Amino acid sequence: MDAPVEPATPRRKVKTPVQQVGHASSRGIPVPPSDSMSIIDPPIHHETLDGQVILSPMQGEVIYEDGSSCDSMGSSCGCGETSCSGGCDSMGSCGGCGSAGCSTCGELVSPAAWRPCVTLCLPQDGWFSAEYLMWFQDGMELPPLVTTSIPGTSATDAGVLGRGAQTLFGGDRVLDDAFDGYRLDFGVWLDRGHTLSISGEYFQIGEESESFSRTSSGSTILARPFFNVNPTTGPAREDSELVSYDGIVSGNVSARATSELMGAGMHLNFLRCCSEGCTSGLFCGCPGHYCSRQEALIGYRYVQLDESVSVTESLRGIDPAATFNIADRFETRNQFNGIDLGWKYRRTRGYWSFESLLRLAVGNTKQSVRINGATTIDGGAPLVGGLLAQRTNIGNHEQDEFSVIPQLDLKLGYQLTDHFRATLGYTFLYWSNVVRPGDHIDRDVNPALLPPESDPFTGANRPGFDFDTTDYWAQGLSIGGEYRW
Repeated sequence: MDAPVEPATPRRKVKTPVQQVGHASSRGIPVPPSDSMSIIDPPIHHETLDGQVILSPMQGEVIYEDGSSCDSMGSSCGCGETSCSGGCDSMGSCGGCGSAGCSTCGELVSPAAWRPCVTLCLPQDGWFSAEYLMWFQDGMELPPLVTTSIPGTSATDAGVLGRGAQTLFGGDRVLDDAFDGYRLDFGVWLDRGHTLSISGEYFQIGEESESFSRTSSGSTILARPFFNVNPTTGPAREDSELVSYDGIVSGNVSARATSELMGAGMHLNFLRCCSEGCTSGLFCGCPGHYCSRQEALIGYRYVQLDESVSVTESLRGIDPAATFNIADRFETRNQFNGIDLGWKYRRTRGYWSFESLLRLAVGNTKQSVRINGATTIDGGAPLVGGLLAQRTNIGNHEQDEFSVIPQLDLKLGYQLTDHFRATLGYTFLYWSNVVRPGDHIDRDVNPALLPPESDPFTGANRPGFDFDTTDYWAQGLSIGGEYRW
């Protein structure tokens, strides 16, 4: 019989004279390891080291009891070999948030941190960041607003949808290109341990616009399409108002759509978790010092979205002779007020840092839709109504809707100095239940309403008005810097 096989002794790491893998500066900012900074411990054999990565002073190896190692400095650095599995990523446990258990992890700590006092005190520890934003937003849907037809088309078919007309403006999404803005973030710590802070933010996306303008003496057909709900003959059908047609009318038509987004908020930030230790980094690469912080936030948030669509005409009638100035304008404003809840995670390794912030704001959106229209004939007094804006839908319309605004922020940073950090980030924002002007343009028109209104008036009261809510999103990149003191 074969001799009984003794069970394999579990492989254990041996603590050899070590070099410190990474360290933090006197200001609490992690920096890469230096050959000039090391600690020497006497060899300890047959001892299990829970979750620690031990580097030899000469080769930076993880030494195991059986003599195998993971070379953190050579070409075999990492966790590619089975013998190194588990030795390259010691994550460390998450610490408590007491004054003695929390790592500042890159925070600059002043010995005279702000604290309540009888006389006026100024905050000693804080931060300020500024970022350039290049965002994209959910495009605005517009109905066809300006059309044209090939020369020779009859006046009754000119610019009429479904009869060979081509759309020059509208009929698709607009304002879906990149638009620029900025974001500011600032805050102060309320204790020396950096476990509680108050912060504020403000961002604005400058007014983005998309415009169209065309003038013709009549050689090029220009028209504004609408759906005629009360034609003098026959059933309801597609129709158009002529802007330029040879021998009948000449003129100019201009259209413009605008959008502007801004927001602000104030928050209390609470440190909930922190950890520090040695990690292998991305793809289990060379081990290095890391630290992380997790913060919860609660506060108030305000977001506002202003948009508009306008169409103006300046016409000169040839037969009959007259001048007309016609204007339609549709404006919307969404104002959100609510409670903002969030969770922030920051991880620092060497000069690099990564942050993620997930927020959810819950509250009320005040929706406002304002519609105006006016027509001036031969320089006289303005008459109520344009083409798509008539007395049947003109006015200020308001309502309140429950809304949620979730937002995700990701940010990569590189520490340039003790105080300054360069950042590159990404943001995604979603907003439920908003109103947009393109959704409140009713193409159904009763020609009897066109100024001057028919007397007596007959037919349907169209265009009409109904609230039409939709969702909105914006996303994009940010480039900026952060200063901490």
